[in-house]
Amino acid sequence: MIFLVMFGVSASAQITPSKVFETSYTKEAAGDYKGAINEIIGLNGFDYHKSLRLGWLYYLEKNYNETIRYYEQAIKLRPKAVEALLGLCNPLEAQKKNDLLETTYKKILAIDPMNTKVNYALGNIYYYRKDFALAEKHFDLVISLYPFDYYSNLMAGWTKYFLNKKNEAKILFNTVLIISPNDKSAREGLALIK
Repeated sequence: MIFLVMFGVSASAQITPSKVFETSYTKEAAGDYKGAINEIIGLNGFDYHKSLRLGWLYYLEKNYNETIRYYEQAIKLRPKAVEALLGLCNPLEAQKKNDLLETTYKKILAIDPMNTKVNYALGNIYYYRKDFALAEKHFDLVISLYPFDYYSNLMAGWTKYFLNKKNEAKILFNTVLIISPNDKSAREGLALIK
């Protein structure tokens, strides 16, 4: 009988993983990132979820080396999981590690080739490198899926302009003006074409 009472007390005193995560979310919402990390760090099991969560929390703390370490752990555990790769992009971008960021974007597109966020981001990398042919490929894909997307139309417009595809650029700049009638950049692009 004493054993049953002791067993019942210890079983009810156990903290479930969902409770650990819930407490961590509460602390994160309050801005207590260290407290949120401490809630998760000792959790046994749920290694992928734990690594993903710790990657995010260390990112919020701006501890980018730990962020990268935990996202890489999550990627090793679930190599086809796009969310861990997307998480890894945050510290790489914050640290301006553009070569690693580009490599990570390409890994994501190998798994999820239609990912519009990554196609747009990769298009931007190529645009600012002045590799307009590669930028065009990525912006065109995003526009094919989201024809009313402001940023993609604007970037594609400028990309087409620099590729000397003036008629296509004009159409895209006019689309931007439908979305944002007073857009300065689109108006500048149209003025250059005329």
